[in-house]
Amino acid sequence: MHKRILTISILVLLLFSSVNVIGIDYEENINNIKTSEKTHHISFSQKIIQTEKDYFSVNISGANSFLKFPGRPILPFYSKTFKFPKGTKITDVEFIISEENIEMIEGKIEPASRPVPKISFNNLNQQEIDAFKEKYKTFEDESVYLSSNLYPEKWYDYEIRCGLDNEVDTVFLKIYCYPIRYSPLDSTLYTFDSFDIKISYEKPSRSSAFDNEYKLLILTPRRFKFSIMPLYIHKIKMGVDTKIKTLEQIYTEYNGRDKPEQIKLFIKDAKEKWNIKYVLLVGGLKSHFYAKDRDNKNEGTKAWHFPVRYSNINCADDGGYISDLYYADIYKYNESSSKYEFEDWDSNGNDIFLEGDYWTYEEVDLIPDVYYGRIPCRNVLEVRSIVNKIIRYEKPSIIREIVGDEWMKKMIAVGGVTTDYEDYYPDGEWLCNLTLEYMEDKITDPVRVYASNFSGPRPVAEDIIEEFSKGAGFVIFEGHGNARAWDTYWPNTSKNKNWCGGIENYDIPYLSNFGKLPIVIIGGCHNGIFNVTLIQAILDSDKISESNYHTYGWPIIMCLSWKFVNKPFGGAIASTGCTASGLAGVPPDTVSGGLESNFFYKIGKENVTHLAEAHSGSIVKYIDDFSLDVCDVYCITEYQLFGDPSLLIGGY
Repeated sequence: MHKRILTISILVLLLFSSVNVIGIDYEENINNIKTSEKTHHISFSQKIIQTEKDYFSVNISGANSFLKFPGRPILPFYSKTFKFPKGTKITDVEFIISEENIEMIEGKIEPASRPVPKISFNNLNQQEIDAFKEKYKTFEDESVYLSSNLYPEKWYDYEIRCGLDNEVDTVFLKIYCYPIRYSPLDSTLYTFDSFDIKISYEKPSRSSAFDNEYKLLILTPRRFKFSIMPLYIHKIKMGVDTKIKTLEQIYTEYNGRDKPEQIKLFIKDAKEKWNIKYVLLVGGLKSHFYAKDRDNKNEGTKAWHFPVRYSNINCADDGGYISDLYYADIYKYNESSSKYEFEDWDSNGNDIFLEGDYWTYEEVDLIPDVYYGRIPCRNVLEVRSIVNKIIRYEKPSIIREIVGDEWMKKMIAVGGVTTDYEDYYPDGEWLCNLTLEYMEDKITDPVRVYASNFSGPRPVAEDIIEEFSKGAGFVIFEGHGNARAWDTYWPNTSKNKNWCGGIENYDIPYLSNFGKLPIVIIGGCHNGIFNVTLIQAILDSDKISESNYHTYGWPIIMCLSWKFVNKPFGGAIASTGCTASGLAGVPPDTVSGGLESNFFYKIGKENVTHLAEAHSGSIVKYIDDFSLDVCDVYCITEYQLFGDPSLLIGGY
């Protein structure tokens, strides 16, 4: 968040019994901004303090979220995002707050727990599992709990980001109001009853003009260009103006610190010259058998057809992970100049990209400025196979006329117990149910493959394969994982015998859904880690923190998420997966699951029609819903999409 000190007028305001919102009308801003000032009022009342085991919990009417930084007090706050068209200058944000109240409490406010990596424990004994749980148990951050300083530090804050919102280039102003601040050492709560916010801004001077406009940009190494041409022709026929650029051309035309930055600089130019909305990255590693996938801390280039950017956030002992969001997060908003600047993911200028740990990390914008996706093919045959699948999915055909499209209205949800080990509450099922609620207007056949089912399908390989093979429009898995497999726990069973079985890399060939191709969203650790090769997989026998590939010695040549899409006949048309550890919390704390469920919120509630708009939109919604800490940044940047970003969901 920005650290600029604002001028505050301390006024005594009347306590309102309800929230009075004078917000910014988004459509008005896009079409005709008539004023340079907006105001917003929020009032708080009915503070509630309850005992939670050895701690107190605090809530207040009018707040809409909670601060949940690991080890620090859980406190309510209010946030709201205002949206402006690109080119808007935010000139001032002023907060006016009411009279301060003081209250003593006899105890401590409950600290937030660390999000737990959704790592599969198949290869661990009970002692190792207990040690893992001990590492991630709730703790008190002594820098806060042994201090008389107020937490949080300020009564308010704000941040400005920029990126796409429903295909519109947008400036996002998010304000934070903290009606309760806490002095742990003094056991004292300081509160305010109301806030008034005044936003001053200048409307855009003029709209951008483009010589030519293209909707889809395909970036590919030269060796795949001929194989990708049928997709290019197909998109043109569908009315999607498309441009192809080879990486070899980019390397000769652009300078950067490394090849990923050269590519990103070209994408920036393409957006500014051609108003690009979707970017398809074509290419993965060059070999299935062995590759030195990481040249240095920041990049993988020599062993890759299409280079990757490695993030250096160390949130779950991963030691760095691939993030394709790097290529899409092109701009950041400079508050001083009120202009967009190139977002290089290196805010401290030390040539290490997106570095950080639990307490400190580089500030990055995070909102995609183009919708993006990758098909990490390793040879021409794989490229041709994926291209054919995309064309068949989007194009009317005799086969689809015969088979029908009713399967598109089916959604399979697979879950069980993910993180609540003590009570064995099926939190994965809870998250699946939330997702099905989001999609209730889009589907007519929800299929619950749940660990708690006494009859009907359960999360074992046989049942998952059977339901998948019948065809579906959408599939979601919520549980644990690694590069090879996805799994979850049975509820109410002994700790040593509670794995369901799930689905593995080796099960994908048995899927017989043929042309009935779903979009598959996978919640679990490392299911999307697409730098796996056979030799590294076999040699990768270490556990958890020491493991780079998370295959635990199993001989596989690609990760589970990509395996679904890479299957020539059947499997998935697109998928997501984590390139590092998925993080989980006890409901309603969803962490990684928040991104996965948001994907379906965008489709079910906001009627998004294209694949990457749902994927990138789920990031925008996540940023809007939460006050981000390093774990949130970690989850957002590891959230990988495999597939054509411009894919029309459901096809024609």
